Amino acid sequence: MSGTRTTKEIQRSILLKKVLRKTVLTIIIFTIAIIYFSPVLYMHLSAFKTEYDAVSPSLFFRPTLETFQKVLGDDNMYGYLKNSLFQVFGGTILCLLLGIPAAFALAFGKFKSQSTNKNVYLWFLTTILLPPVAVIIPLYTWFQTFNLIDNPFGLLIIYVGFHVPIVVWMLHSFFSDVPVEILEAAEIDGCTRFQQLTLVALPLVRTGIIAAGLLVAVFIWNEFFLAFNLTGNEAATLPVYMARFREQQGMFVAQLSAASTVVILPAVIFGWISQKSLVKGLTAGGVKG
Repeated sequence: MSGTRTTKEIQRSILLKKVLRKTVLTIIIFTIAIIYFSPVLYMHLSAFKTEYDAVSPSLFFRPTLETFQKVLGDDNMYGYLKNSLFQVFGGTILCLLLGIPAAFALAFGKFKSQSTNKNVYLWFLTTILLPPVAVIIPLYTWFQTFNLIDNPFGLLIIYVGFHVPIVVWMLHSFFSDVPVEILEAAEIDGCTRFQQLTLVALPLVRTGIIAAGLLVAVFIWNEFFLAFNLTGNEAATLPVYMARFREQQGMFVAQLSAASTVVILPAVIFGWISQKSLVKGLTAGGVKG
């Protein structure tokens, strides 16, 4: 009896430690999440304030939609929105059209040198690490030479150049997981290389394509530095529009918060709807079967 009671006490103590450890870990995670989310929460609250109330931070105030009416009533904002949508949809489609065949060729292509595939793939990886600020001067000079300043197609070219390596990086791991035997069987059946890509490989890496497209779309939607330096009033995107709430008279905190809330809303909704595909795509490609 004494031995049985001792065993139960040990099991109870182990269970208590596990529950305590999980509780402490949960509290720490929620605390970090609240601290991390607090600036976003403050931004959302400030969007429902007047400019006078937004200057002095306070959790207790009378909500108003006056600031949203000013922001949504600004006709200029819809021009910036149109530019952002053009860059997102055009850039994402072009990046996928160029990145998918490139990743497929690097995964299954046969070059004269065996190290060519690896060297080209590493070159794509290194371009991902290239910060835009390091090339802004030659880019600006190039844009001036070819009259591409404040041109939406010029900005689109830059976005495609910066984000195609991301597509290649992500999809290369997915294509590498596709068994070579499947492509060899398709080749025996008479499929061309293009048919092997479109009819065999693409359905197998569908989740990776969705994840890569989502990442590129979010990156382009949020990009500010290149758009701010290479565009003016005609081709500027929404992040540039939000930066213009800071003027010589000061910063319009409430209007900036309202505009930021409106701008991040599509990305949040779209990300929430497609989060399963995004998580599956980001994790599946890194697992080698």
